[in-house]
Amino acid sequence: MVAVTADVAAQLLSRPSSNDHETLGVLLAGLRRSLAHEAIDDELYDDLEAVLGEHAHPAPGEIVDIAGRFREATTTLVQFVPHLMSPYPLDEIQCLIQVSAEHPRPDGAHGHLRRFALAVLALLDLMGDDGW
Repeated sequence: MVAVTADVAAQLLSRPSSNDHETLGVLLAGLRRSLAHEAIDDELYDDLEAVLGEHAHPAPGEIVDIAGRFREATTTLVQFVPHLMSPYPLDEIQCLIQVSAEHPRPDGAHGHLRRFALAVLALLDLMGDDGW
């Protein structure tokens, strides 16, 4: 993330800008992609590796933390995927929302986290790096 000083922000905001629909559409699409990319950061991939990797065996405390980060990513993805992908990945989004809403007992938390990670990964695979 980049910090912008008040002086620079004032200069940028005082410049003339376009308000035609085409330009605003391009800017809005770029903003949506940027916000979605914020949800898909290195930490998310590290969490997927911690859950699905070859030597994955997260501790109980890690399971709670990772599930929380997956829920945060889910919220962002559900908001922006409809604007970024065509056709809309209905099955993958429904699965992700359903798994995100589950709060299993401690004895089922590890299995739930694996299902959650797989649901996140399925959507990320559809999105791909160049698909949006």
